[in-house]
Amino acid sequence: MGLALREALKGAGTASPNPIVGAIIVKNGKIIGKGCHKKFGGPHAEVNAISSCVEDPCGSDMYVTLEPCSHFGKTPPCTDLIIKEKIRRVYIGTTDPSPHSNGRGTEVLRRAGVEVECGVLEKECIGINEPFFHSLRTGMPLIILKAASSLDGSLATDNGDSKWISSEKSRKMVHRLRNFYDAVLVGRNTVEKDDPLLTVRHCRGRNPVRIVTDEHLSLSPDKKIFGNDSGTIIITSKTVTETSETKYKNKGISIIKVDENNGELDLEQAFRTLHSYGIRSILAEGGAAMFSYLINNRLADKIVLFLAPKLIGSSVKFFSGSGIELVSDSVSIEDVKYKRSGVDLLVEGNLRYSD
Repeated sequence: MGLALREALKGAGTASPNPIVGAIIVKNGKIIGKGCHKKFGGPHAEVNAISSCVEDPCGSDMYVTLEPCSHFGKTPPCTDLIIKEKIRRVYIGTTDPSPHSNGRGTEVLRRAGVEVECGVLEKECIGINEPFFHSLRTGMPLIILKAASSLDGSLATDNGDSKWISSEKSRKMVHRLRNFYDAVLVGRNTVEKDDPLLTVRHCRGRNPVRIVTDEHLSLSPDKKIFGNDSGTIIITSKTVTETSETKYKNKGISIIKVDENNGELDLEQAFRTLHSYGIRSILAEGGAAMFSYLINNRLADKIVLFLAPKLIGSSVKFFSGSGIELVSDSVSIEDVKYKRSGVDLLVEGNLRYSD
């Protein structure tokens, strides 16, 4: 199953909004086939694994990270093929909680005489598909905050310089994150100040959808963020006129209009719209106002923070304006993981908000 998990990761960035899935087929103690779900709408992992077999899979064991489907969608049911090929046993990482699945695949296999065992490396198999499971549970994309700060929490110096707080290794890791998640999100100020590309350049992968908030559509359409192949979306106010949109739409840039609450764009409304577009995960990359808004409005789900061994002392802090009076009411980070990233410390975890 560990090998199946590694195989599944080959579909990161291209299988969404479907989950990433890996499958390994073993016969007489040796691997005879393996496959992943490479692309949304393409063959599933089980099909690719069976197609790759170097010998007849009859009587073999299959290890698959997610319950095989038993329904007709863009592809035929994987359970039918498993039964047809007379695979003897199927070890499943985790069941698929989708309405059309939810244990049905397991039931179909067992009724056909296939031995089935569920829950093999279940935590890990759920973990690689966190956006998929979160989407089913909430109807929202998984929102991940990504930031690089000094040890005293500064994102930039007083005059706005932020290049580079984190190490080169950390910056390369960010590109792998961009490949893994569906979209990246930044605010207008970040685009205006840094003019970022927000593409994948230091590893193999596809570019994420780029999303920028711009309340008055004041950004120049010539900014770098608007010039790449994977599409850009602007979240703006419902008050902007169609005339203001023309210069963006002529460049193929999509516009999402949302309400304003207390002078701020309603990003929950925007995220629900993005979810309907098939976006299941969003990596929020800045800036400070964006991070604070997402935390204060309880929209952020996870955090990926690169802490650099520097002291800046700037007022440009990662998180501000929470209104929290007691430490006991603070936002906590749970399931924390710590990792060295060059000279930096990478802190990852799930955000938990007090009641």
